[in-house]
Amino acid sequence: MRARRLAALILSASAIAGCGSKTTLLHTSSSSSSTSTGASTSAAGSGTATTTTAPAGTVKSADGQFATVIPDGFVNALSRVQGGPINIQYLAVGPRHDGFATNINVVHEPSRGQTSIDKVTGLEIAGIKRIEPQAHQFSQVQSLTVDGQPARAIDYLSLPDKHRLLHQYQVFVVKGATIYTITYSALPSSYSDNLASVKQVTDGWHWLS
Repeated sequence: MRARRLAALILSASAIAGCGSKTTLLHTSSSSSSTSTGASTSAAGSGTATTTTAPAGTVKSADGQFATVIPDGFVNALSRVQGGPINIQYLAVGPRHDGFATNINVVHEPSRGQTSIDKVTGLEIAGIKRIEPQAHQFSQVQSLTVDGQPARAIDYLSLPDKHRLLHQYQVFVVKGATIYTITYSALPSSYSDNLASVKQVTDGWHWLS
């Protein structure tokens, strides 16, 4: 959880400045372990058939475990944030509004034996509220699937960089022994403008292994 919240913070701040650089990430100290999951080591089932080749029209994640599309109006910016300790697997940067570039990022962390998506989601929300106490106006949890895997989504308002209010939408999905979090960040005034882009990412998602 700590790694994912720091990833959201850094990407939000760097997007304001044009999506930042490796240097910002390299100077961020973070553990990729979850602070909100259990210590058991059992893994979730895969649930879907997988391939190793990314389908046409998609981009492969940094870990090679999934591929998905870059939404219309967005650009693939993953290469700008590689090399740091945070497990950023995907980064799409979209239109700028009032100096902030709307963006979608995916990060991952070990599931540590948590196989129930509802339990994972509850732990993630509790972690957000603990680490980011200014987060508020949480929506009801929504159910969806990501290439056959059960997933859950929420949206809320937050100040991840302690500077600018953002409206964030997050999708949590467990695959094998890994939790993936898809985060859409936008200014509240432009949140609805590109919200459909997240559905493009989840609908275009393919597990590769």
